[in-house]
Amino acid sequence: MMRHFLLPVTLLVFSSSYLHAQNPFETLKTLHFEVKYEKGVPELDARQVADYLEDDYTYLNKQTGLELQQPLVVRLYASLGSYISQSKMKKTWRGGFYERGVFHLQPVESLLKRKIMEQTLSFEFATAMLDEVGRKGCPRWLREAFAVSYCGEMAGLTPAYGMLVSYFSDLDQIIEQYPDPPKRDDVHFVLGHTMKFLVDRYGEDRANGVFKAFDGVTGVEEVFSKQFKESYVTIEKAWAAYISTQTQKLKK
Repeated sequence: MMRHFLLPVTLLVFSSSYLHAQNPFETLKTLHFEVKYEKGVPELDARQVADYLEDDYTYLNKQTGLELQQPLVVRLYASLGSYISQSKMKKTWRGGFYERGVFHLQPVESLLKRKIMEQTLSFEFATAMLDEVGRKGCPRWLREAFAVSYCGEMAGLTPAYGMLVSYFSDLDQIIEQYPDPPKRDDVHFVLGHTMKFLVDRYGEDRANGVFKAFDGVTGVEEVFSKQFKESYVTIEKAWAAYISTQTQKLKK
């Protein structure tokens, strides 16, 4: 599911500079995104972000059948200090984050220097794309499992230690319990392998199509049973057994 490309797309509208004095952000609009880039950010950086995300949208729409209900706002900051102060994100290990309809993003230069540009954009956009189905009952663990798998992060992760899980609900618990590295890497390792399990067992079409099956009425157990043609309990037991073969026990 990993992708690596930055293809240009035609940008539809971008703001005039006369607003610059009134607003510290310029605006660059495409079909599905509204990139607000802070004074000091090169327009080329904003275009690069917009191009990548538009391409990501096309790919994710084809994979999941999901659509954005309105253009997604992306706030691109000129410095790490500005990113921290304006986004209220106190830690910079995460290159960006999506929250309440807004995608906050560190300076492109910083992301490129750390070699996490594409990974950050793809992870956070996948999270944003699945936000609506989250409100329709799709659990957080399933949405983040997809995002981890999709952004290609798994290639750089090592097997997790001591991540014992028996139920899908355990995943939401460890997500909350370990919000920061290095244990967060272990959480993502388990989440990534969770999506891999679903893809390997049921095929990519069914695994990716499960998100559209959430309708705000049907519970996750029924959604899984209908989508994967096995009982939720059977799926969960097979998944727990698979995860146990991929993780490592704590050393004594």
